[in-house]
Parts: sequence; structure tokens; C-alpha cells
Amino acid sequence: MRTGADRTDVAPVWPTRLIRPPSDSPLLVYLDLNHWIALAKATTGHRDGVRLRPVLDELRAKRDRTTYVIGLPLVMEIAGIRRRRQLRDVAHVIEEFTDFACVLPPHTIAALEFESALAAVAPIVERFNPVPLVGRGVLRAAGLDGRLRIRDRNGSDVTDRARERYTKGAAAFDEFIADGERRLDRSILQGPQDDREEAELRRLGWEPAVARAGAERRAQQEREQAARLAADSRWRRGRLRDVVAARYVALEIEAIRDEALKAHGRRLPEVLPTPDAARRFTDCMPSADVRITLVTSKHRSAASRWLPNDIFDIDALSVAVAYCDIVVTEAHSAHVLRQAGTPHRFGTCVLTTLDDLTEKLDAS
Repeated sequence: MRTGADRTDVAPVWPTRLIRPPSDSPLLVYLDLNHWIALAKATTGHRDGVRLRPVLDELRAKRDRTTYVIGLPLVMEIAGIRRRRQLRDVAHVIEEFTDFACVLPPHTIAALEFESALAAVAPIVERFNPVPLVGRGVLRAAGLDGRLRIRDRNGSDVTDRARERYTKGAAAFDEFIADGERRLDRSILQGPQDDREEAELRRLGWEPAVARAGAERRAQQEREQAARLAADSRWRRGRLRDVVAARYVALEIEAIRDEALKAHGRRLPEVLPTPDAARRFTDCMPSADVRITLVTSKHRSAASRWLPNDIFDIDALSVAVAYCDIVVTEAHSAHVLRQAGTPHRFGTCVLTTLDDLTEKLDAS
């Protein structure tokens, strides 16, 4: 039976066009939503957060050792918080700790990984320009630029000209733009502040339920896959990881796969001629490896239920565990990843409590 640990002979192929922070940079830290909520309760004096006040103070004191990051799955999950006060509190603590530092979205990293994995097995020249893993601004979590620009009536970018002509000087102009970007980031996380603002945003096309609806569609696809596995139980007892990996290449990154193969004039059977070659290909892509490990584990049990939050969590962890230094998540996912040897494989510390995080930072 093939398990998540059967990858020791497959070295990760890190995407060559992904610019990761230097080795001497502060530690990249990712927290899941439950831990951000816990910190928010600690900052506001909520009765459930009293115990964490000392932890909050310690984490604040160690900020020079860390860069906290968020990503698109977390932003999408936050959009599902409907209580405005809670949403505002969570957004405030995220802003305090991350300063809106974001990692690239899963689909962007998957494309970079596929390209480098393809280059490892075929003589191709990679197409993409180098791109930083971490950037500032919530829109960058979606793979967008996120910088505020000034355009004339013809749509031409005149930001540099406006900066030169700004009557208060270039420094004041830069401060003005930075403040605008921060207000935009804050508004994306916090959402509308009252019913009137929400009604106006909806009139303009804002719909916070879109992200959850997309996650629900993907969860339904996993339920359908679970039903297929239930109809033929031999897969759960045997090569389930192979099934999940094949489905990842065939469906989840179909567009990425087809675009890359077409651009390089390659065919999939030529690149992956055998089942073993296909296994090694998916196992060498870091975020794909994490994703396949988590999905395989969840499908291993016939009793597993697939919900939108499962999709958000797997999307988030696929990037965070592969590319961050420390990940604080819930206990079951941490157990699955440790059993598969994933944290060791990528040099990532996977924790389950904020107390563990403070201890890890003390030891770093």
C-alpha cells in the first residue's frame, strides 16, 4: 500500500521562478483562522481570550523574529464571518501582526511548480518571470498587483508624473498612496461597516458568498468522489494516494497542465509515460504533495464529511506547509502531516497551539 510517507526517494523540485525570502530573514509564520480568532479575543478582552493575554504579549514582543502571512484561502474564509464586530476584531489583529503580508495564491504556485517539475523531466525553458512568494497587500493574495495607480482619461498610467507634480512633494505623495493602499487592504478584510454600506456594495456587485459557494462546489465534487470510492472499497485499502494524485493532475490543475504542455509542445503521455513517473511528478511538487497527502487522508475514512471549510483549510495548508517556516493549525491536520513525514520533508514546523508557537520562537 502506498502512503504519504513513501516519498523519501523523491526530492522536492522547488519552483525556480519563485523568489523565497533569504535564509536569514525573519521566520515565515502562518496561523489558521481559529488561531486568529483566538488572538482577536485576547486583544479585545473577550472572556474566552483572557488565558491568551500573556501569549499575545509574548508574540508581540517577538515580532522582530517573525513575518506573519495570510493567503487567499484565509481571506476567502474570513469573508464568511457574518458578525461585523467579530470580523472587525479579527481583521484588526491580522493587520497588527501581518501588516498585510500575503503569500501567493495556490493556483499561481501550482503553475510555477508544474513548470519546474516539467523542466526536471523534459528539456524545456521555463516561461515565467521571477515572482516573490511574499508581497504586501491583500490583493496580492489573489495574484494581483495591489498597488494604487493613477490613470488619465485614456487609461494610461500617470502615477509617476503625478508624483513629480504633487505640490506637497514626492514623500507626501508616497505617504498618500501608502495610506490609500492600507485603507483598501483594511476594507477588504473588514467588509462593509453597516447595512447602508453593505447595500451600496451589493449594488455595485459585491458578493461575499461567492468564495464559499465555490468551496461548496469543490466540496460536492469530493463527496461525489467519496461515493465512487465507497462503491469500490479496494481503493481505500490500497492505492488511494495514486487515485488522488491522478485526479489532481487530471482535474484540479487541468488548465495549468494543458497550458504548460501546449506552450512547450509536449504531450502528457510523453512526459509521464508510466504510473511511477506520474507518482514521482506529483510527489516532487511541494504544495501538490501537501494537498494530496491531506486529501488522501480524508478520503481514507468512509465516514469523512466534506465541507467548504475543508477546502479552505487544504488550500491554505498546501502553500503554508510547503513554503512557510512555522504553521499553526488544528490538531487533526497536524497529525496527518506528521504521520506522512511532511514537516520534516520541507523543513517546516507544524504546531497546534499558540503556546507551542511562543515556545518555538523562544528556542529559535
